[in-house]
Amino acid sequence: MKRLESLAEKAIREAIENGEFDDLPGKGEPIDLQENPFEDPDLLVVHRLLRNAGFAPAWIEERKDIDAGLEAAQTKLSRAWTLFVQGGNVASNPEWERSVQEFRETATELNQRIKIYNLKAPAAVFHRRLIDANKIIEMTSRPADKPPSS
Repeated sequence: MKRLESLAEKAIREAIENGEFDDLPGKGEPIDLQENPFEDPDLLVVHRLLRNAGFAPAWIEERKDIDAGLEAAQTKLSRAWTLFVQGGNVASNPEWERSVQEFRETATELNQRIKIYNLKAPAAVFHRRLIDANKIIEMTSRPADKPPSS
């Protein structure tokens, strides 16, 4: 096997020295990584049109939607903390508790969607972790100078 590898390397080296690779199309240009070499050739044009129009596979769109929902819920929780608790407005603590309850409900709904999303994702590397509502609430309600509890 080593002899075969050395023959191939020798042939490539000689071809480079003879300038046989100098006139190849795309020489000196970056490699186009937009195209998937494993994509079905019959669907190549369709996928390119959808991609150029801003569409993605359903599981990718679902992930984006889940992430946007979580970000909106976290922003709402953070605003509630600023309005109802951080400013020292102790009389409004029931409002904070209501906001926390709403966040927990939203996190539960998003976790159900994440479980379904993880079933749709083509590989485990694309899976999304479930939302830990308690951890997010603790991080939101903790003063900036206080380290997280373990």
